[in-house]
Amino acid sequence: MSDTKKEEEIIPQEGQNNEPEPEKKEEQKNEEIPQQKEEKDVKEETGEKEIKEEKDTEQKKEENEVKEEKVEKVTEQGKEDKKDDDVKEKKELTDEEEDRKELYDAIKDLKPEDASDNVKSKLILLSEIHLDKKRVEDDQCGKEYDELQDRYDKQYQEIYDKIDDIVNSTEKIELTPEEMNKYGITETEEPKAIDDYWEKVIINSRYFTITDRDKVILKYLTKVKIVKFPENVVDFRVDFYFKPNEFFTNEILSKKYIYGKDGLLKKAEGTEIDWKSSDKNTTIEKVKKKIKKGKKFINEYKETKVDSFFSFFGQVDDMSFISDEVTFFKEDLFGNQLEYYMDIVTKTKNGGLDEEEDELDDDGYEGGNKEGKKEGNDGKKEECKQQ
Repeated sequence: MSDTKKEEEIIPQEGQNNEPEPEKKEEQKNEEIPQQKEEKDVKEETGEKEIKEEKDTEQKKEENEVKEEKVEKVTEQGKEDKKDDDVKEKKELTDEEEDRKELYDAIKDLKPEDASDNVKSKLILLSEIHLDKKRVEDDQCGKEYDELQDRYDKQYQEIYDKIDDIVNSTEKIELTPEEMNKYGITETEEPKAIDDYWEKVIINSRYFTITDRDKVILKYLTKVKIVKFPENVVDFRVDFYFKPNEFFTNEILSKKYIYGKDGLLKKAEGTEIDWKSSDKNTTIEKVKKKIKKGKKFINEYKETKVDSFFSFFGQVDDMSFISDEVTFFKEDLFGNQLEYYMDIVTKTKNGGLDEEEDELDDDGYEGGNKEGKKEGNDGKKEECKQQ
């Protein structure tokens, strides 16, 4: 009996030893869950940290870019300010101060062996007198000349307007029998405008480069007129009036001449011509070139600029010719237009002299010194200054 009890006691113990094992696994599993959760939390925290770091990096990058932009703007503004200061300083040195500085620097640089203190003192006074003379030339002589020129230009314009009225008139011109007999007029035709008046004036002036293609368009030219600007009596423009034509849409082609405060010509601007097609544009030419491709040759066309009357209205790259243009319009073309129409005046760049007056000077040039009229703006203001 004792043995049986022992066996009974042993069996439950063995059963008891086998049952707790699942509990240990459950405990172990429960122990693993917090650990995984902790690892997950760490990963989430790490991810959030990385995201935050990326955002911080992007924010810093944006802040740096903004700072760089501000620095660039400040730098550019500094450059612009410096540029404006340089321009301002340059402008200040273009007037009387520049002349004074030039004279005084020259006096200051004189060596003792070249000029004594007594001579330098007198040179300072002479410099002031010299500046007074230039002031009179610029302020008085130049101003009076411009006002006088403007007054006569207005009188000339009244005459030119009368000429235009007669040229374009369709009214009958009454002539006396003596006038008809004197000029060989035997019968009167129906009155009409002189359609080719300005066409012949421009062509016979021989001032412009005129091609055969230009001549076709110039048949539509009805009038040429000088227009003065009220805000500055020396500024002006030249207007060329055209009838409707198949070449361009502009009714008026102009070129204006602008002067600076110093009385010198600064700028010349022409009208942009609205050509109806590139084929109508007389300032360009299509050059054909054969190019070999494989066994065949094909034609390739390239547009090149060519000299033309209408190039006159294009961009001005060389201002050295502009003073000559001003002289041509102001002193030549309009004043000699009747002679040009009848082609009794020679080449006009010498001032529009008549053929009978066109002689060789001592140096062998026709019409005297051709360069003399190019001094100053139109030759006369420079002469005024020399006096």
